Amino acid sequence: MTARLCLSALRVLRLSSTSAHIVRRNVANSSSPLIRQFSRSYPSQKQRYVRFDVDPEQPLNVRKWDLGTQIFVAVVVGGGVYYVTHLEQIPETGRWRFMDVNPKFEAKLAKASHDELLAEFRGKVLPENHPVTRHVRRVVTRILESSNLGTLSSPESTYLPTHGASDDLWSPQTQTDDVPPGAGGRQWNLMVVNDDRIVNAAASYGNIVVFTGILPAAKDEQGLAAVLGHALGRTVLRHNSERYSSMKVLLALATALEVAGLDLGIARLITSLLYDLPNSRTQELEADQVGLKLAAKACFDPQAAPEMFTRLGQLEKRNGGRTLSFISTHPPSEQRVKRLEGLLADAYAIRAASPECSGIQDSMAAFRDSFALSVGSDGNTWR
Repeated sequence: MTARLCLSALRVLRLSSTSAHIVRRNVANSSSPLIRQFSRSYPSQKQRYVRFDVDPEQPLNVRKWDLGTQIFVAVVVGGGVYYVTHLEQIPETGRWRFMDVNPKFEAKLAKASHDELLAEFRGKVLPENHPVTRHVRRVVTRILESSNLGTLSSPESTYLPTHGASDDLWSPQTQTDDVPPGAGGRQWNLMVVNDDRIVNAAASYGNIVVFTGILPAAKDEQGLAAVLGHALGRTVLRHNSERYSSMKVLLALATALEVAGLDLGIARLITSLLYDLPNSRTQELEADQVGLKLAAKACFDPQAAPEMFTRLGQLEKRNGGRTLSFISTHPPSEQRVKRLEGLLADAYAIRAASPECSGIQDSMAAFRDSFALSVGSDGNTWR
């Protein structure tokens, strides 16, 4: 009995050992596919290039553009690059602008401007020995020399009789090539035109033109300095060259709008209202600012500038010349006067910092004192 029990126990142990071995082998064999399957769930580390084709129907498909569209896009991109590469910042005001006119070309424009002025005002130019011409010349000389802008040409070289054989008001040799306006060394030419109907003074490319019609509004040298400072300020800022450059931009914008389907007349009107006229008004305000500084540095009273433009605004109203500001090339007189009044403190500081101005002020004070002493209380001059 005991032997049988022992034999049964040995059989059970063998079966258990065999079963355990079979289980371990089956588990190992069954887990291997599971492990391989689990590892296949990771993405492959091999990189592949995937190409995304452009839809032929999409507008950005350059290959489907016609020749006209390709040329238009090329011109726009090229024009944009040219525009950006010719941007410059004005030192006096900090404004960015498009400028592609160099001093050499400005010298050619000066000669062309000179010829046009001769043809337009022949027979109206006052001689250099005329009191009005001498009056204007004194003011211009002070402004030019105080800011190192150059000098006026000598009266002998600029004098032209009203009825003479000479056809040149200015000698061509007086023009200084490659010298930009605002740089020392330039020689300027002055022309005083006897025309009371024109209330204006202008300066461009080395030529200064003053019409006698501005003198009643200017009243004296102080007011005249405000007007001439503004005119010379436009030249220092190279506004004429800027406008010449802007003409190319206006033409390009108008052409682009016309290609886009707008009428040429409407395209020009839009570019004028949105670009040309606002830019012109900005230039006028800049010239007011720089002109005030030029006059102050020449020891003229800065207060004369807002007073001068107040008188011009009143004259404009009397003559019925008031227009809407957004279609005008000039800002409203009230705006200019207010802006100038805000700049007076800086202008007086400029004048006070000039040693030459202190000498002139002392001389004027001495003159006023001596004049007061020479006149009695009844207004009669002492003898």
